[in-house]
This record gives sequence, C-alpha cells and structure tokens, in this order.
Amino acid sequence: MTVAGLAAWFCQRWGLSAIVGYLGAGMLVGPFAPPFALVKDLERVEALAQLGLVLVIFFIGLSLNLNRLKRLGFSLVAAAAVSALLMLNCCRLIGWALGWTPLASLFLAGMLMVSSSAIIAKALEEQRLSYERSGQLALGMTIMEDVVAVAMMAALTSMIKLGGGGQPPPVLATLGAVAAFVILIGLVALLLAPRLLLRLNRKTQPEIRTLVISGMLLSLASVAVQLGYSLALGAFVFGTILGSTQYKADIERAFAGVRHIFGAVFFVAVGMQVDVNLLLKSWPVVLSVTGLAFTLRPLACSLGFLAAGHPSREAVQAGLTLAPLGEFSFIIAQLGMTHRVVPESTYAVAVGASLLTALGAPWLTRRAGPWSQRIIDRTPRLFQNWLGYYHNGLAHVRSIYSASIIWRLVKGRLAMSLLQLSFVSALLVFATPLYQKIRVETSLSKLFPNGFPFVYWGTLGLVAIMPLVALWRNVSALVKIFAESATHGLVRQPLLQPLLEYALQTVAGVVLVSWLLTLLPARWSLLGVAGAVILLLILVTWFFRHRLEQMHTRLELELLEQLKLASSATATSAWSSTLQEHTNDWALDIIEVVLPNETVLGGKTIREAALRQHCGCSLIGIDRQGFGLINPAAEMALYPRDKLLLLGTVDQLAKAVKILGRVAPEPESMCFDDLTMGTVLVPENSHLLDQPLLELDLIHKFRIQIGAIRRQGEMNTIPNGQTRLYGGDQLLVLGTHAQIKAFRQLLARKS
Repeated sequence: MTVAGLAAWFCQRWGLSAIVGYLGAGMLVGPFAPPFALVKDLERVEALAQLGLVLVIFFIGLSLNLNRLKRLGFSLVAAAAVSALLMLNCCRLIGWALGWTPLASLFLAGMLMVSSSAIIAKALEEQRLSYERSGQLALGMTIMEDVVAVAMMAALTSMIKLGGGGQPPPVLATLGAVAAFVILIGLVALLLAPRLLLRLNRKTQPEIRTLVISGMLLSLASVAVQLGYSLALGAFVFGTILGSTQYKADIERAFAGVRHIFGAVFFVAVGMQVDVNLLLKSWPVVLSVTGLAFTLRPLACSLGFLAAGHPSREAVQAGLTLAPLGEFSFIIAQLGMTHRVVPESTYAVAVGASLLTALGAPWLTRRAGPWSQRIIDRTPRLFQNWLGYYHNGLAHVRSIYSASIIWRLVKGRLAMSLLQLSFVSALLVFATPLYQKIRVETSLSKLFPNGFPFVYWGTLGLVAIMPLVALWRNVSALVKIFAESATHGLVRQPLLQPLLEYALQTVAGVVLVSWLLTLLPARWSLLGVAGAVILLLILVTWFFRHRLEQMHTRLELELLEQLKLASSATATSAWSSTLQEHTNDWALDIIEVVLPNETVLGGKTIREAALRQHCGCSLIGIDRQGFGLINPAAEMALYPRDKLLLLGTVDQLAKAVKILGRVAPEPESMCFDDLTMGTVLVPENSHLLDQPLLELDLIHKFRIQIGAIRRQGEMNTIPNGQTRLYGGDQLLVLGTHAQIKAFRQLLARKS
C-alpha cells in the first residue's frame, strides 16, 4: 500500500490516472520483479483482490442508478449496443483469421469492448471538454459500457462452465439467463432494500447498517458465483438498486474508506500477476492490441453514435475520446487465463495495452476536435446525404411514436407485462438448479423424500401464480385495445371486435403456455408432481382469485412507487434535463457542480463567491440534500456538498468549475473538543459597561457567547440582547481558550 500510494501520487503529479500507479506498484513489489519481490504469497492478495473487485463494481453500480440510466436516454443505450455488436463481430473475424477458438475471440472482444471511465473522465477534465456535447456523450458511453462489461463477464463465465473448451458457446441462451438473473435479483432488491434501509436508518447504529449492507452485498456476489456467473454481477445489480434510494450519500460515505483501500489492493494485485519478462516478450501483441484499441474502438463508437442519431462532428469527436482500456479488460483477461481459455500472456497484454492507451489518451483527446472536423470534411458527399436522410427518418419515427395515442395507451401495460413475464421466466430458469442444490446439500429432501418435490414445486407455483394472473389481465387489456383499434370505423365492429379479441387471446395463451413449458424441466419422473401442482394451482386460483388480484394490485403499486422514487431525479438533475432543451439554440449549456468538503466557499454567500463577475455564468439553482432552491438570493450561504446548477457558455462553465473546486490550503482544525467555558469578571472601569449585548455583537466579533450572568448573588441564565453589563458582573463565557482570553483583555480596557 505504501508503494501504491507513492506511485499513484507520482502519476497524478504527471497528469496520469492513479490506476496507472497502482498497476506499476503491483509490478514493482510482485513476485515477478526481482530483486524486490516484496510480496510472494499471491493467494492472500488474490483473496483481498476479490473483495476489492466486489467493492469496485458495487460503487460503479452505485453511481449508475436508475435515474441516471433514465436520463441517458434510449439513444445512448442504442449507441452502446451498436458499438458493442460491431466490436464483437470485428474481434470474432480477427480471431477466425488467426485461427483462435470462438471463445478466445469473445475474450478479445470483451477486453476491447469497454473503456476506462476514470482515465477518460480525467482526460476530458484536463482538456476542459467535460461539459461539451461530445464530452457528455463520451462519459455517458463509458457508463453504458460498464453495463455491457458486467453482462459480458457474466456471459463468459457461464459460457466457460456450459460450453467449455473450444466449442461454440450458447450465446443467446446464456445472455437470456443473465438477463433473467438480473431481473429477478433487481425486482427482489427493489422491493425489499428501501424498506430495510428505512428500518435500519431509524432504529440502528450506523455501523450495524454498514454491516448489514456489506453482508447483503457479499451474499449476492456469492449467489451469482454459485449460479455460474461472475461475482461482479450481483454486486453491480445491488449497487444500482441502492444508488437509486435516498440513502445513496450515506452509503457512499460509509464505504468510502473501505472502497479506496480494497480498490487499490485490487489494481495492485492485477499488477502483481503480470510477469514483466512475459510482457516484454509479448510486445508485438501488446502493440497490436493497442493499435486495435486506437482504431477499432473509435470507429465502432462513432458509428454507434451516428446510428443513434447524434450529429456527425460530436459523434466522431466522442468516439476518438473513447480509446483507453480500463479495469474490466484486466478482469476479463484474468477470467480467461484462470480457466485456461486464452494464452498465458493475455493478462500481461491486457495490462500493457491499458497502460499504453492511458498514456496516449490525453494526446488523442487534445486532438479529437480538429481531427473530427477533418474527418467530416473528407467524408464523401453521398455518405453525408444518406446520413442526413437517416437522421431525418429517425426524427420522424420519434415524432410518430410520441404522437401515437395507441402507443401512449399500451406502453405502460406492455412494459409491465414484459416485466411480469421476465420475473416468471427467471423463477423457472433457476428453479431446477436451486432444486438440485437444496436436494444435494441439505437434509430437507431426506426428511420426506417423496413429498419434497411436491412441496418445492408447489411453493414455487404459489410464488409464480400471482404475477401469472396479473400477466394474463394485462394481456387481455392489451388485446382489447388492439382489437378495438383494428376494428374502429368498420360497419360490423360489434361483431368483429369480440371475434378478434378471442382470436388474439387464444394466440397469446398458446404462446404463453408454450413458453412456460419450454422453461419447465422435461423429466418423466416429475410428470406426476407437475400434474398435482397444476391441479393445486388451479384450485387456489379459482377460490382465491379476488384475493390474489388484490395482493397483486398492492404489490404492483408498491413496485411502481419504488420505481418512481428510484428513477426520479434530484432537484438540479430534473431542472437540467428540462432546461437543456431550451438552451441548445442559444450556445449555452447547463451543468451540475458539487462543492467539495474543504471548499473555500463554505459559509460564504453567493454574492461573495461572485461567479458572474469572475466567469460570467449564472447560478440558477441549488440542490441541498435533495431540497431544490430555485434562483437563490445573493445573500444565501453556500455549504460543502451543495450541488449547484450553473448556466453559461462552455468557457464560462470551465472557469466556474475551477473556482468552485478550490479547497482551503490550511483548513481550520477547530472542533467541539476545542470549546470550553470560563468565568470572566467585568472590571468596574471597563469601557464596555452599560452597553447592551446586542450592540456588543460578541458572537460576530469574538466568536463567544455569554451563557449566564451572576450579579449581586442573582443568576441570569441565557441573557437576551437587551441585557447590559455592569462592574462586578461574573460572566459564564463559552468559546475557545484564545477567544475567552481576547475577550478578557477587551474588558480590561478602561473607559
């Protein structure tokens, strides 16, 4: 840790990411760097590194809450999907040309598919591009790529266990199972976590809340591993859910120190496992992967932005910024090397390529603007015209969907139906593995071997029956809307509409039953159990259908409420997303800036900050612990962790960020322990005699308070502002030793 801290400090002094320092420190102290080799027992370091990985991924999910996903919009999701598919197919083609196995090609794609959000954010900040449109697109893409990386890690882990060797892995089935796991864990956590945190926040100490959250986090990571996925998947989903609650700031503060320590340990452990000699021998491969990162990644990301409808210059400039590889490349390479799917040198190649792309990121980001303009100018006119037609078509499609009455009626029910179907599918997908695990590892099946299958599948059916009933109600409502829309205006509508409804309901029922039968285990031994369970469910549904509908309605309302709370923006986030639409035509931008803990502006008013005078931008809103203040007055004080909403040009906002980011060089160390109480005697000839406390203004001038006055044996506790001082008064003064001493010297002055 000492070497890592010094190396990270050195890298930051030279404008590099701290991750580069951690990797270098790991190489320096690891077993492959004689004559040092300060750390030789890698097993213990790897165990700590796994814990660090869980915390790193948890904090990535914590920053990527549902509100932020909602604000990114569908266009950025589409851009990330297009970019990932292009990188995937290009790497598969490269692997085929080199004679690699399909699974090894997928590992290469996973290494190149994700960029480093930390390195890119630092490069954009240094070039003052964080608040330009292209910078915002690049940062948004890094967030979406984190989601892609977690899904890719889970899919690769499952493919290794299912496919093995060099056989073509079941990609679609694996991704479907990953999606089912995410939906199942996400819905359960969304329903339970906010209530649990509310109870813990009210009735327990902070350390108990931290322990409970830590236990849940590690448990979900363990569940993901037991089901054949990466431990990062459970941590990521849990972090996303907790990041959408009102307790996000408390969780970040509670885990900040642990995250910093174990996050550094993780990256140092990555560096320790790099054989420097192997890295030097593999320098042609390192240069080749670096070249792919500097060519394929910008190309794929730029095409993804263009396909999503973003302007050409912004898309190309953002794509050129997204070359650096990051932490997920190490994790994916380590996964492949551990399971012997990729060559032993792959891990060293991933770290070497990441270091080279990190070194080249500032240089490329600095030239991204001019280069993007040259690329656009040299693009064939035919392609530019075709791209313009394509973007106009996208805008037309968006306007049609936004104006469609039918779409407004069905989108809510359609989304809820897909959610219910996904939940039931996830239950059935993981039902069989869970059944086998309980049967083998517990004694429940031995207590009643003949009845255990019936109890297990009956319980599972009771859990699934409520969302199934609700799903059929939503499907029936959708069928009625479509049937009425299709027959609207026809002469025989009263006759055709019910016929069309019955036909659509029949088709929907057949599809639904076929889908469920596909997911159920196909074993003759379970046929009798299945018949008994289905009969039980039919009876329960018939006798308790109204009760089930009421229970589902309450559960659905609770889920919708939690989704609404989780996806609702903070005050400044909501304002910025709303106002942004009106500033595009005025060459203005809106950003959010959080004041640091040691800000020099703490306690100062907006007038004293003088943002308009120094940089020309306007402060239009403050979000203080979730409470929004619109157009604050100049006399309002600023405090650490305030989130400020600023309006101005790109240059003005860049200056404001520098001013607001300043911290006090020598912050005051005063705390409650410095306070004391002392007795002060008022001299008979003091120049402060017969003056009211309000005019003396002792709090403002000396930072002291008079808690009580003893005058001729009588006690006056908590005197008011009109109380006057007289000779011989004994004052109980509250303040520091230095402040009380200065006040005593002031009283000693003669009138």
